Amino acid sequence: MTTKPAGLGLTFKILMLFLLVNIIGDIGNVAFWWASPSSRAASLNTGYIGVTTGIDNALIAGTIILLIVAAVYAVALFGLMRKMNWAPLLIIGISIANRALALVLYFISPAFAFWAVWTVILVVISYTVYRKIKTPTPAASA
Repeated sequence: MTTKPAGLGLTFKILMLFLLVNIIGDIGNVAFWWASPSSRAASLNTGYIGVTTGIDNALIAGTIILLIVAAVYAVALFGLMRKMNWAPLLIIGISIANRALALVLYFISPAFAFWAVWTVILVVISYTVYRKIKTPTPAASA
């Protein structure tokens, strides 16, 4: 008897969609910061980096962080498409790291709480998908 990964179903598709939203959102956020100086002042000027080192340094740090996060999410998306065990774990790790880094970039506000809840949702769905990918089911015998 051979084994194959369990059926991943709707949860798997939702996670892939959420990853696409994160990738597009992170890249879009960086583009918006660079295109609109007022958006920089509103979001980056109040965080720890913006207050202590200036908005220009916060812009550079925020850009680097978000582009790295988007790249890691893209790698995780590729891993999910190949149904690799490490992909959901990578999503969990980068999501938690992203929230931790956001503490030094942004002022804690209701928007920060929204993104914290989004992170919890990503982590829970990723863990659910990880368990499904990891659990083999008997394949049909020929």
